[in-house]
Amino acid sequence: MKSDWKALHSVYNSAFACSLGFFVVRFLIPIIAYGLMGASATQVALVFSLLTLGAAIFSPLAGKVAKGGKRREAIFFGASIRALAYTGMAVSIIILNIDVLIINSLLWGLGAAFYRVGSDAEISERVLQENRAEAFGRREASNGRGQVIGAFIGFTLLFMFDSPVVIFLFYAIANLIGGAVVILHRPPLEKEREIPNKHSITTAFSLGIIALVIAAAIDTFISALLSPFVELYILEVFTTDILLVALIYLPGGIIAGMFGGYMGRFADHKSKIGIVSTAVIVGAFSTLGIVFVPTFVAAPLNLIVIAVLFSVGTITGTMAYTVMSSVFGTAYEGRAGEGFGRFESAMGFSRFSAPLVGGLLWDFLDPSAPFILVGLSGFILVPIYAFGMRKYEQAIKQREEAQEIVL
Repeated sequence: MKSDWKALHSVYNSAFACSLGFFVVRFLIPIIAYGLMGASATQVALVFSLLTLGAAIFSPLAGKVAKGGKRREAIFFGASIRALAYTGMAVSIIILNIDVLIINSLLWGLGAAFYRVGSDAEISERVLQENRAEAFGRREASNGRGQVIGAFIGFTLLFMFDSPVVIFLFYAIANLIGGAVVILHRPPLEKEREIPNKHSITTAFSLGIIALVIAAAIDTFISALLSPFVELYILEVFTTDILLVALIYLPGGIIAGMFGGYMGRFADHKSKIGIVSTAVIVGAFSTLGIVFVPTFVAAPLNLIVIAVLFSVGTITGTMAYTVMSSVFGTAYEGRAGEGFGRFESAMGFSRFSAPLVGGLLWDFLDPSAPFILVGLSGFILVPIYAFGMRKYEQAIKQREEAQEIVL
């Protein structure tokens, strides 16, 4: 049995098309809500929270659909719903209504639930365990290329038409194309693999997965505290030039787009504990750097330092993501839809609550407060990740031994 890379080509092409809007939309939403619509930081946070509430609520349902062999149908449905949400966001900009933007953010999250879970399950079930991190890395490379090219197209459209409405409509069309690509090419479902399920293996997996879910949920929560505010903080502290802020992210996007698959392949054969721990620590230092770099480094070098920190964070974060995706795909082998549905639901609730906390800290304490809290909190995650990963690796070893006995 070999990994079915050919079957995943359309999934990666879909990921490229559907990710064209990720950076620009994420970048513009806080600026539009905060600047054009007069929203408070808490309202901006609510927009970001609702982007993920749909994912939290509907991911388990998406997992059941994907588990039933409808993985590509789930991807198509998710892409179509996100296209509808982008259209609704365009309408909210035309009428400058924050409530319409918030409603369509919730709708976007619904689409994200089905798209993400369906894609995770399809990738996981098409490749062997030893190739899973690489497979997810290739998708991240597609996402990275999509974000970089989509940013170029988006900002070009913005300068040409002087209105973000056209951008959102363009991304709506891109999502419809991304959904069509993956549904028009549907290879036969793979044969089910029989996995030994001894009690000791199940127990070890349960302990490991529970610890990893807790760590990932905390990690997601403290990271999502910043989601709506990174660009706003940089605009307040570093520069008022929106284009310069966008360029800070460019090196990281290029690196992910060019080397995502290679980073996943590297992660397949290196210490999973080391990769995830490094990503957490680098992320913590990068976050603290946003607050303290201006104190020690003058402009414009401070922006270069932040760009370097973001790029390093992209590298370690991408590898950590491929590791975690590989872990869940392997733990729920043969029923990846179910596993990823539960995982994305847990992450969704973390992403929902975190921006609201960040908004309250920004409004009632200080704009730097969310960044300091996130930077310092990251260090508590390493031992939790390490415990979960060790239990997971013990279970994998027991599973392989059991398979050898069966053979």
